[in-house]
Amino acid sequence: MDIIDSANELNELRIQAALSNRQPVTKSINGMCIWCEEMPAKPNSAYCSKDCGDDYEQYKRKNG
Repeated sequence: MDIIDSANELNELRIQAALSNRQPVTKSINGMCIWCEEMPAKPNSAYCSKDCGDDYEQYKRKNG
């Protein structure tokens, strides 16, 4: 095993660690914003706007 193989192996370990430690993606079950529940969520999102997403994250940090 040469230095390049070792570097590639180390890189793969770092990628796997990063992927396993990431937060699960929050998704809307019914297509509506999960925070305000009044507007449709944007595609590939759980929120209708960035403001709703920020408000939800702030609430989650405060209240667990």
